[in-house]
Amino acid sequence: RLSASAARPRTLSLARVLVRVLRTAGERRDVALLLGVVPMGSKSSKSSASHLPHGKLDDIFFTGQPREHVPPQGLGALLARLGLASPASSLDTSLSVPEPLALEPEQAQRIKRVARVHWCSSPFDELGAFADLSPRSLPRRLARRESRGLSGPATWEAGHSYALVDVEIAGDPALQERYRLNWGQGTRYGTNLSMIPQKDLPLKRFKGDRLEKDWPGTCTGDELYSLLKRWDGRVYDSAPHNNSNCHHFMQELIHQCTDERGHDRQDP
Repeated sequence: RLSASAARPRTLSLARVLVRVLRTAGERRDVALLLGVVPMGSKSSKSSASHLPHGKLDDIFFTGQPREHVPPQGLGALLARLGLASPASSLDTSLSVPEPLALEPEQAQRIKRVARVHWCSSPFDELGAFADLSPRSLPRRLARRESRGLSGPATWEAGHSYALVDVEIAGDPALQERYRLNWGQGTRYGTNLSMIPQKDLPLKRFKGDRLEKDWPGTCTGDELYSLLKRWDGRVYDSAPHNNSNCHHFMQELIHQCTDERGHDRQDP
């Protein structure tokens, strides 16, 4: 019989072996299918490029307003209206304002700020009837994320991570909209990055989609837009060390748009 002091190193050694096996599973599909540890969601491939950029981010974040028409002024403009000179005439150029060629839309901010960030997860659906048995929280504990002061998923856990964000609309603080921010399910959505309206939050439960945690938002609409533009058009890669899977996306969103830390140098 082993004493407590002798058993402790063996326990730690087994834990290290398990961590190594699970991380390897995130990179090897054959092992991953056996253990259910693959950082991919339903309808995803191991590596895929966006079929097209999102294409509609500007419509969500900005509104088009007609730019105010400013009539040309000065002597040159007066002569042009009388037909005695062209608008491009060099006469009185210091006093004239060139006439716009056409009325162009002017973008106005539509999303003012992020009010709340909800971190959600779904199981590894490729396992079929055993999908709910795939571990989601175990890799976070093995990676010691909580003790390291980190929030969000581990980069090599099973299943899929996505966000629901509540945003305030400019001009009406009482008006909010909720969007699902998704990265990596390019086969399902036609692009690796998607931003889709969604009203309902998943429940905090063991099976199916679930709400993991939520925090007050801290970023402006422009900051969220910039973050999404950095990801838009990138290649999705399920490997935990390439900073391109859904868990990396969720970590960065938490890091940039809440007061929590989503990642550090020890992450793959």
